[in-house]
Amino acid sequence: MNRVVVVFFLLSSSILFSQSFNDGNQGKREFEIDCSIRALEVENDSTCWFAGSKNKFGYTNDFGNTWKENVIKYDTFDLEFRSISLTTNSVFILSIGSPALLFKIDKKTLNYKLVYNETNEKAFYDSMQFWDDENGIAVGDPTANCMSVIITSDGGNTWNKISCEYLPSSKEGEAAFAASNTNISLVDQKAFIATGGKEANILVSSEYGKIWKKYKTPITHGEKMTGIFSMDNLSMDTAIIAGGNWSSKENKDKAMAITKDKGITWELKENNPGYVSCVQFIPKTSSLVACSSNGIYYSEDLAENWKKVIEEGYYSLRISENGGFLYFSGKNKLMNVDIATLLSN
Repeated sequence: MNRVVVVFFLLSSSILFSQSFNDGNQGKREFEIDCSIRALEVENDSTCWFAGSKNKFGYTNDFGNTWKENVIKYDTFDLEFRSISLTTNSVFILSIGSPALLFKIDKKTLNYKLVYNETNEKAFYDSMQFWDDENGIAVGDPTANCMSVIITSDGGNTWNKISCEYLPSSKEGEAAFAASNTNISLVDQKAFIATGGKEANILVSSEYGKIWKKYKTPITHGEKMTGIFSMDNLSMDTAIIAGGNWSSKENKDKAMAITKDKGITWELKENNPGYVSCVQFIPKTSSLVACSSNGIYYSEDLAENWKKVIEEGYYSLRISENGGFLYFSGKNKLMNVDIATLLSN
């Protein structure tokens, strides 16, 4: 394993913005922001964090009525963050491209420090999640003959890149998509990682990234912008993968599948919305919400049938733990909506 650790403290300023457009609907709050946002993480019903382009991250702690916007300043880099994850006291955000820069942010003070810096010219990280306050994982495109995987076991203060010796090999042209920070799904000590491009596979890890297996999926693949763009687990056994063909968004062929045996086998769901960039289970139910640039969709029967509930497109979504509130992000916008309002459309 290679380890790169850089510690660099800065204080980020906060700017409050509150452009609200609810069209008279008190259950739906929309906001304009000058950046593109693909990384969201919900802390609780009232609190959601985001990270995006133009070096920006921020949060709401009042159900999306107001938001606080912050800027990371590091050298002269113009950073775009597409990965975000939370622990009890910290927020972690990870930039795309090279250098790959991972920052740890104190939730209370918003002080931040650089905890990982990868300068390989091929570096491109797509998603990041934490199992608990100590153990976390991030995945990126290959820089050698395997997916790039970094892990932490000390609360995100140091990160180790796993050698390809310990990971399944990747096919030339296989990578991941930084579409919505949902290439990784965690259950207990396991990690499920989705890929696309030349192949659409699921990498399954146990013991916090120590043991790895690879399973093929039937999701469409073979071209650069095809494969799995998003996944989520309902339980250890049951999960959904979704994506399809970004270049042909209406194409429903092999765009979504369900497993009920821990990712070993997958059943295609052909009655799907077509391409989606993000899909999430409403916690503790078989109901699902998905989004893409084509709109927002809802299924109440484990992906058998889908209904478009909002015409406007978004990149990413997250749902609060009790299933009552949903947060969406897109190009220059954020939205908070309660589940009753969403389903009333």
